Amino acid sequence: MMKKLAVSAALAALAAAPLSASANTPISPVGPTVTVLTATPTLVGAGVGVSALGTGSLSFDASGNAVGLFPITGGFLDPDLSNAKVEHVGSGLRLSRSGVDVDLENFLIDTTLAQDTIFGQVTVGSTVLNDVPLFTLSGLNLFLSDTAGAALNSFLGIPNLAGAQLGFALISPVAAVPEPETYAMMIAGLGAIAVMARRRQQALKI
Repeated sequence: MMKKLAVSAALAALAAAPLSASANTPISPVGPTVTVLTATPTLVGAGVGVSALGTGSLSFDASGNAVGLFPITGGFLDPDLSNAKVEHVGSGLRLSRSGVDVDLENFLIDTTLAQDTIFGQVTVGSTVLNDVPLFTLSGLNLFLSDTAGAALNSFLGIPNLAGAQLGFALISPVAAVPEPETYAMMIAGLGAIAVMARRRQQALKI
């Protein structure tokens, strides 16, 4: 119990940190962000169940990877596409093990920071924390944050996977989304995150 309280306190301190706000042009809801969790077999092997929450949906490809669709509900974008904040209010993931549910919801992809980060709301029992850094992004690659790794280790009793690559994420520029088996074709077409990362790298070279 004391260990869980310590993790909750650490999460609360991080959740209170102010976020950057350089992206300032509102964006309209478009297609969902597609997240492919290639670490699903590892989680399942550790006894962790993965399911969708709210308006999110989850299916599994032939390799057993969870493919999540999380509707984009709004956000902000710089005119030159260099930075963005992409909101996913009302959807999320539930990770469950041994009767404990850890809900990760209301994802916010924020590329205005030094490290592209996905924030979200974390709910475990009666504990609710907002603006918690859950994942980091490098291009399309999705990694578990140190904060989330420690929390999952504490609440679910699984190894600390902080820094581990969980899969990849792609913001869909269109409303229609292919079947999970064809998500690789979407990756080939890239998406907003890849465009922003490339433009930002080019700007740094100038």
